[in-house]
Amino acid sequence: MATKFDDARDIIGRAASERAERFAQDEDLRDLDSVVGRIVKEDIDSPISTPTFDAVAISGYAVIAAQVTRATAERPMKLRCMGAMRAGDHPLEVDDRVVDGTVCCVEITVGAAFPIAKSTGRPFDSIVPREHAEVLQEGGSGKLLQITRLPLTSWHKRITGSDFRKGDRIIDRGMSIAPKYVMALASVGIRQVSVTRQVRVGIISIGSELQSTPIYPQALGYKIPDANGPFLTAAVREMGEDAEYLGVLPDDSNTLTAFIRGKLDDNQFDVFVTTGGINKSTPCSVQTTIYNLGGNLHLQSVAMQPGGSTLFATLPEPDSGQYKQSPSSFYGSPIYNPNPNLWSPPKTPAKDISVQPVIFALPGGPIASACCFRFLVTPYIRALIGMQTECAISARVAFTQATPIFSRHDRPSPKSNETVVDGSMDYDTFRHAILRSQVDGVSVEIAKERSPAKASPFASSNCWMHVPRGHMSVGDGDLANIYPFCSPKS
Repeated sequence: MATKFDDARDIIGRAASERAERFAQDEDLRDLDSVVGRIVKEDIDSPISTPTFDAVAISGYAVIAAQVTRATAERPMKLRCMGAMRAGDHPLEVDDRVVDGTVCCVEITVGAAFPIAKSTGRPFDSIVPREHAEVLQEGGSGKLLQITRLPLTSWHKRITGSDFRKGDRIIDRGMSIAPKYVMALASVGIRQVSVTRQVRVGIISIGSELQSTPIYPQALGYKIPDANGPFLTAAVREMGEDAEYLGVLPDDSNTLTAFIRGKLDDNQFDVFVTTGGINKSTPCSVQTTIYNLGGNLHLQSVAMQPGGSTLFATLPEPDSGQYKQSPSSFYGSPIYNPNPNLWSPPKTPAKDISVQPVIFALPGGPIASACCFRFLVTPYIRALIGMQTECAISARVAFTQATPIFSRHDRPSPKSNETVVDGSMDYDTFRHAILRSQVDGVSVEIAKERSPAKASPFASSNCWMHVPRGHMSVGDGDLANIYPFCSPKS
């Protein structure tokens, strides 16, 4: 009997939580230019207050506000420029005496500190914007200006500590570092961040019908390209994790056992994801492989559509002694590289702290495989790296002429409006869809085609709609639970 979707998620979540603390012990100190998408190991607070000094927010002329309080259109006040300052300059010390009704000022640019008044040792406190000052004279005796309005001391100024205060939280432990956090961290002088290491995921496609499998080469004209392996590899990398596409293997448990055993011996991966090679009626090659490796099978099928025939298992730790030396050949020939065409970046080196690996066996259908990755594998990775459970987006279902109508005619419809997606009392339903921004909010349209074997409608979509078990239908105008294709990390 299939495991309910929510129960399956709980099982996967517990497995991730059991490994998360150990996984977090392995850290990686990174420069800011290489931390986007990585997970923060500890809370990061601002070590300083910013700005660290009052700074100019608009180019113009620095003055002391108390000296120009009488400036009006009827009685303009004259200013004599005593020098110039740019951003990064050391503050000028200026003779601030008023001579014959003429007030001193300093020409200044955005980002500069304020000049210092010689009489008090305090910085000037106001800016006259350039467009508010009229130049009366320039030349040998210096620049002479006049103003007809009083500058406001709180305007055109970046006040000390008005951005971050010392001790302010910038980013919480377990959050993904987005570019906005890089800006914040750099602004307070932080140049390196301690992050958890990337999850190492090995992707294996299974199927003698795939073109790059090493057997039955005479039937090449009847083989198909591997779409799932490259997709799953790209999806893991889009999450910011370390994926390696290990290529295509035939649907044979001995071959698969030998290959995975070799990878386990090398302690290269935290997660294995296979696609294809699953048979509901009899023990499939992946299930046999799990038993051969001494694994513990937790899920044999999940009550979800598409993708019910999904397996999840934990494997023994690499140092448990359950793995034997890998054989040197498959089918009597030397071990080949099953992945000659898709490049993988250098792997994160395995350190002393290893995590007991797990394996997800996903269906071979492209859409079913993508669905199971998004709603079973992705939550495991998020929990392993310490991220919070993802929440759905609410959107109104929008019926269009391109939206197909699906309804069961053997039961009365519970709604008067058109049924866009049928639900079930027995399983959770997922459909790829198109999320659009409207004047009155966001809406979602179901893709015109929903075949689990077709890639073209999936490529035209940008999200998943989830109809929970027990919800019999979703119709035009109903609120639906929506998840973007890629799990957000920021």
